[in-house]
Amino acid sequence: MAGTADPSRDAGDPASEVRLEGRVSNTVFFSRDSRYTVLRVYVSGEAEPSTWVGRSLGVEDGAQVSAAGEWVMHPVHGRQFSFARLVVKAPTTLPGIQRRLEKYPGLGKDKADKIVRRFGADTFTILDKQPRRLLEIEGIGPKTLERVLEYHSSRSGPLVEVENQLVELDLPAHHAEALVRRYNADALTVLRRHPYRLAREVRGIGFLTADRIARALGVDMESDDRIDAGLLYVLEQAESDGHCALPRERLVHDAVRLLALPAGRDPQAMVLSDGIPPERVDAGIGRLLLSGDLIEERRERGPALLFPAHLHAAEEHVAAILAELATTTAHARWDPGELPSHLSPGQVQAVRAIAEAGLVILTGGPGTGKSTVIRQVIEMALRHECELMLAAPTGRAAKRLAEATGQEARTIHRLLEIQGSSGAFTYHANNPLPSPALVVIDEASMLDLPLAEALFTALTPEHRLMLVGDVDQLPSVGPGNVLRDVIAAADRAGSPIPVVRLTQIFRQAEGSSIIVNAHTILEGGRLQPDSGGAGQFFVVHARDAERAHELVMKAVCERAPEAYGLDPRTEVQILCPMHKGRAGTAAFNKALQERFTAGNPELVTEAVGRAQPRVFRVGDRVMQTRNDYERGVFNGDIGQVVSVSPDRGTLVVEVDGLPVTYEQKQLPALQLAYAVTIHKSQGSEFPAVIIPLLGEHYVMLRRNLLYTAVTRAQRLCVLVGDPRAIAQAIRRADAARRFTGLGERLSAAIRGAMGELEIIDVD
Repeated sequence: MAGTADPSRDAGDPASEVRLEGRVSNTVFFSRDSRYTVLRVYVSGEAEPSTWVGRSLGVEDGAQVSAAGEWVMHPVHGRQFSFARLVVKAPTTLPGIQRRLEKYPGLGKDKADKIVRRFGADTFTILDKQPRRLLEIEGIGPKTLERVLEYHSSRSGPLVEVENQLVELDLPAHHAEALVRRYNADALTVLRRHPYRLAREVRGIGFLTADRIARALGVDMESDDRIDAGLLYVLEQAESDGHCALPRERLVHDAVRLLALPAGRDPQAMVLSDGIPPERVDAGIGRLLLSGDLIEERRERGPALLFPAHLHAAEEHVAAILAELATTTAHARWDPGELPSHLSPGQVQAVRAIAEAGLVILTGGPGTGKSTVIRQVIEMALRHECELMLAAPTGRAAKRLAEATGQEARTIHRLLEIQGSSGAFTYHANNPLPSPALVVIDEASMLDLPLAEALFTALTPEHRLMLVGDVDQLPSVGPGNVLRDVIAAADRAGSPIPVVRLTQIFRQAEGSSIIVNAHTILEGGRLQPDSGGAGQFFVVHARDAERAHELVMKAVCERAPEAYGLDPRTEVQILCPMHKGRAGTAAFNKALQERFTAGNPELVTEAVGRAQPRVFRVGDRVMQTRNDYERGVFNGDIGQVVSVSPDRGTLVVEVDGLPVTYEQKQLPALQLAYAVTIHKSQGSEFPAVIIPLLGEHYVMLRRNLLYTAVTRAQRLCVLVGDPRAIAQAIRRADAARRFTGLGERLSAAIRGAMGELEIIDVD
C-alpha cells in the first residue's frame, strides 16, 4: 500500500515519518481557532478515502495535497494519518484550475469556465501579476474582482506561506498577518532565520514564542539576538510585576537564568547546559543602551536603574505635567465659603487646599470621610461655575463615585474618550480636555503609569487636579506606584503639593467592625472579630487548604445567605491571594459553578494553543480581564451570563444592566468570577467578602493585601484560615518593593519649575 510505515517503529522516530499525496474528498471538521482539521483523502492506489488529521489552514474539496506524518490508531475512529505538515498544491490541469476557481466568491462554474478558456494554464499567474485582466471576462466587474482578489490573497502568497510555517510549528496562524504587515515578502525569511527580531518588532509575539520558533528551526541559541531579546523579556516580566525598571545586577541575574537551558535530548540544549556567561549578557545591555531600547539612570539613593524606553518617557511626561500643575499660577484662588461644622480638621484642610492649589492629594482609610470632602469640593467648584470631571480607573469605582456624589462619574478611559478598537484617546497632549475644570480621580492607588500618563498629558495648567485614594491599599496591577511616588515627592521639603491625610474615623463608621478591624490591620494590632449574631467581621480557623475550602464553600452557600439574606451567586464574593491550590480561585470557581449552574445551557470554548477548553453556563458570574474599548467593557467588570448559543459559539453577559455579546475570539478575556484574586478586586465593593488565608500563600502575606481584601466588604467579612498566616500578614508591613523613578523625577521637576518661577519673580 502506498505510503505505509513499519508499524514496529516508534511513533517519535524520525525514520517513521511517512510522506503521502492525494486528493481531498471532503473536510469532516475544521476549527478556525485551533486549526484542527479532519479530512477524507483519496491516496493513489487506494479505493476508499483515508482519514487525515492535523493542523491546517483549511483545504478545499478536490484539492491536491502532500503531507508528512505518521499512521496512528485512534481508539474510536480507527486508523488515521496524523500529519505534521500539509501543503496544498496549486492545480496544474485545466479542470483542476477551474474547480479551484469555482470556490472563489462571485465566480461560480460559469465565470470560472470563461476565465480558464481565456487564460488557460496561466490563470493563476494572471491573478498574481495582472489581476485587472479579469475585467475582460463578461460578468466580472470591479466589486467581483475585489472579492476574488481578497480571497485569492488569503489562499496564496507570503501570508499563506507564513501561516503554513506557523501551523507546522504549532503556533497560532493569526500571527502571520502581523508578520507580513511588518516584513512583506521577507516575512518567511525573518521568521526562519531571525526569530528573535519578532519578539522586538512584532506585537503579540514575545520572547518565549520566538524561543520556541528558534528551537524548532535549529537557530543559534547563543546568538546576540537571543540575548538582547531575553533582556527585553525580563524587563517585560518585571513590568507585569509592577516595576518600571530594574537594577543592572538584577537584570543580568534574571536574564542569565532565563537564557540558561537545561540539558536534554536537544543537542542545542546540551551545548547550553552551563548557560550563557553574565559577561555576554552585560554586553547585551550595552547594545540595548546604544540602540535606545534601554535607558540607564543614576539616582540620589540606591543603585542605578535600567528603564525600557517607553516607561522612562512615561515617567518624564508625568513628572513634568504634575510639576506644572503644582507650580502654576494659571487659575484664581477660590473662596471656600463657610464650611459645615461637622467636618474634621483634615477635611477642612483638604477643601481649602484645592481652593488654592492646582494639585492636591487626599488619602485616608475607610470611614475617614473622603467622599464628604469630594462633595464639599464639588459644591465649591459649582459655585465658581467650574466644569466637573469625575473619574476612576475602573467602571465599578466610577459607579461608586457617582453614587457618593450625585454627579456623573466615568472611567478614565471614557473621560478621555477611547476610540474603538484602536485604543487611541480623543483627548491627549495636542487635544487636551476642556478647561478650566476640576478633575477628581478617585481610587488613585489603582493608577498605573501608562494610564496616568494618558490622563495627565490631556490636562492643562488651567485644570485643578485632586487625586483621592487610600495609599495603604495594594498598588496598581500595571507598572508603577503612582500615588505613593507622588506623595513621596510631595512630602519632601519645599514641595508645593498639599497632601491631606484623613485619620479620624467618623461616628457612623465607628460602629462597623469591618472598618475598625481594617484600621487595626494597618496599625499591626490584634483583630477584634464579632462573637456572633448579626455581626460584620468574623475569623474562622482552618489549618489546611482542604478544610479552608470546605468552610469557605459553607460560608458562601449556607451561612451568608441564611444569616444575611444574601444571594450567593451575586452578593457573596470570594477573594483569594492566589489562583492555584484548593484555596485558590480556580478550585472555588469550579466548585461553585457545579453548585449553582450545573445542568444549565452551556458553551464550551475551543482549545486554543495550550489553553484548555472552558465552560460557561447561563447564570455564571464572570469577569472581564482586559480592556475592550470597542465594546465598552473593561478589566475588572463583573457580570452574569444570561444566554449562550453553542451553535454560533457566542454568549451574552449582562454587565451593569447592559447586554454584551462575546464571540469565540473574545472569550479568552472572560473568566469565572465566583472567586477572584484580591488584586482583581481593587476599586470594587461587595455586600459580603470571604477571604481564605493560609501558610501556602506565604509570598503574598502582607498587610496591604489583607487590608485591601477586608475593605472590599460592605456588610460582612469572613476570614477563613490559619491564625499564624493571618498574624503573619498583619506583621509584614513592608509592601512588595517596586522599582520606579517617578518620585525622584517629580521632585527634580518641581525644583526646576520653582527655580524658573524665582527667576521670573526677580525680573
